[in-house]
Amino acid sequence: MIWKNFFRDLRHTASRLISVSIITMIAVLVYTGLSGILSNTERISQDYFDNQNVADYWITGVNLDDGDCRTLATLDAVTGVQGRVQLDAEDRYDSNRTLTLYGVSGEFAINTPYLVEGSLPSSNREILLSDVYARSLGLEVGDWYELTITGSGIHLRLQISGLAKDPECLYHVNATIPAPDLTLYGFAYVRQETVQDLLGANHYNQICITTDPTCSASDLRREIDTLLGDKVLNILALEDNTQAYSMMETKENIAPILTIFPVLFFLCAVLMMVSTMNRLVESSRSDIGTFKALGYSDRTILFYYLLHALLVVAVGFPVGAYLGKYISALIVRTIATGCDMPPYTIVHDYASWWQSLALTALCCIGSAWLVCRSLLKETPAQCMRPKPPKNARAILLERVPFLWRRLSFNQKYIIRNTLRNKVRMATCIFGIAFCMALVFLAFAIKDSMDHYTTALAEHQNNYDLMVDFSTSVTQGQYDRIAHDTSVTAAELEMTTACWIYSEQQASTASLTVAEDQVSLKLYDPYASKGQTLPADGIILEKSLADELEVSEGDTVSLRFSGDSRFYSVRVAQVNRCVSGIYAGRTFWRSLGLGYTPTAAYLTTSNPSQVTAQLDHYDFIDGWQTRETITSAVMDRMTSTSMVVYVLILFGGGLACIVIYNLGIMSFFEQVRSLATLMVLGFYHKEIKRLQLSENLIFAALGILLGIPLGVFLNRMILNAITTMPLEEATRPFSVALSCAITMLFALAVNVVIGRKMKGIDMLGALKSVE
Repeated sequence: MIWKNFFRDLRHTASRLISVSIITMIAVLVYTGLSGILSNTERISQDYFDNQNVADYWITGVNLDDGDCRTLATLDAVTGVQGRVQLDAEDRYDSNRTLTLYGVSGEFAINTPYLVEGSLPSSNREILLSDVYARSLGLEVGDWYELTITGSGIHLRLQISGLAKDPECLYHVNATIPAPDLTLYGFAYVRQETVQDLLGANHYNQICITTDPTCSASDLRREIDTLLGDKVLNILALEDNTQAYSMMETKENIAPILTIFPVLFFLCAVLMMVSTMNRLVESSRSDIGTFKALGYSDRTILFYYLLHALLVVAVGFPVGAYLGKYISALIVRTIATGCDMPPYTIVHDYASWWQSLALTALCCIGSAWLVCRSLLKETPAQCMRPKPPKNARAILLERVPFLWRRLSFNQKYIIRNTLRNKVRMATCIFGIAFCMALVFLAFAIKDSMDHYTTALAEHQNNYDLMVDFSTSVTQGQYDRIAHDTSVTAAELEMTTACWIYSEQQASTASLTVAEDQVSLKLYDPYASKGQTLPADGIILEKSLADELEVSEGDTVSLRFSGDSRFYSVRVAQVNRCVSGIYAGRTFWRSLGLGYTPTAAYLTTSNPSQVTAQLDHYDFIDGWQTRETITSAVMDRMTSTSMVVYVLILFGGGLACIVIYNLGIMSFFEQVRSLATLMVLGFYHKEIKRLQLSENLIFAALGILLGIPLGVFLNRMILNAITTMPLEEATRPFSVALSCAITMLFALAVNVVIGRKMKGIDMLGALKSVE
């Protein structure tokens, strides 16, 4: 009989069970979907790296040879070494099509290209091309291809042995190609013998190494510095190689968001599941008393009600977990936009499945168990009677007659009813506060990202053209560009690599020497006007300063390739927006070092005329407009924006469901009071105003509490994101919109509850405890 009653009972409780199941589904969907983004991105990238044996470090230098390779191989932390030549090249008949050319010594053991078709070069007359680049030219395996090595005048005619993708050219860009376009900028592999005439047999300008995962990066750099000395220009770690590490870098950008948001969703869902399951079981206390009186054991009755919670988990969890994969796929494919990837698959993150299942079961089944366990301690007669109301006590405001007498009946009723049921009040306020914080947080992160991209477009980049000089440029040549009649302003910039030493650590970094006063290309995107570089020191990137364990005012030493001297410089400023090291031109010259610019930033009165001239200069490797460069940066942030849009959508959906559940719960808890008012002659509109005013008060208090909670969470996430210098920039409109969305949901719920009041059974609601 008890199980027949169970199925009849399901019909009466179906709406509440469905409501909790939807909350469970959304919580699981968000948890598994967002966790799946991190796991899938990590898996796809790591599998690609492992299968192609991607280098852990790229050592760039001069006069490197086989002896240096053998020396590096003796290091305990080094597991693999491969020397190679890296050169710039271009299509012989179309200089707009450029390539990065790799001449590899011996076997292609490190950074092994992913073969799409054909084979690796087996002789010095063969070449392996990027598949996208080759097909844009209509080339296939077996065809012949001609290229020119930039700056050397050497032409090569080679047969295509295969088409491939390159893991270290995953996001293939350079100074003049800021967004990937493999139809114009590709890569190619040949054997080192093919290009040995440039550097000599068994001589390289780059050595790739793989290392033991447990090795210390700082210790390894020191050992390489000791062994190779001033031959080394730069040591680039995998995580600093933007072209190879693009997907992982994007993952690290959004990891703080994807880690914190699922937890917030589950906390909000937990609150709702516990309160709803508690209400569900409490409303069945008379049934529990009946079962006990009929002789059913406590264990059977407990299982009966735990089965309700189990149904919620059984319905909500699999739907949410299954759909989570599609949320992951949407974001992962957005992250991979622009990346030259081999085929990959999106899989379910089963680890997050088990975590969310454990959390869901604990919330639903645990709350039902706690409530049933307390009810089972009561006698059958106690359970079969409605739960007696708590003894009424005068609230604090009633002890102030001067104020209390001036309140209307409606105001007194709302205040008494609110303050005498503190658990319900706290549940409603905190539930709405969580929803408000989620919606606010999503908008706040979006505002910070918009503020950053606006700063890049409107503040940092104020030039019209960025010109990239070749390494052989002379002073007369770059002065010709700067003083062109169509150029209204010009700022030169030199970028070089160096070693930087503190008392505790050593590292390699990119050093940029800019004009003393910069206004066309600011190093800090948030600066609203021109900036002055320090006259007595350098500006250091914050992450590099942390690695070196230095701060403003400390002294570090610089050393450059081919120069065994150490230059002591003061850290004048630490800035999270700069990349590597920045120094002013006057300070640089005070060190007695040479200056040859590598780039120029120009404003022009006639851009088309200037660009036409630039195309004819052989000392210019390329140029780009400000719009193209800024657009490329914004495109890379698309994946993060997509995550935020998903969070706004689900945050709003969860807020709607939570507020609905809280409103319904509050309504059912006050049915007896509302029926009493109806018997006393109150009209429907008056009763509706009393109940719904209370809900709006809870919504307003929840919104007010949710704003500081959202601000706190926003600051925590922005501090956790280290790969982008995001600042807190929440607009008043976003705060107002978050409040409006939350209040709109509360008003919509009031409409639904107002209709339910018409169906109150006064006789059933007023049955008293005998």
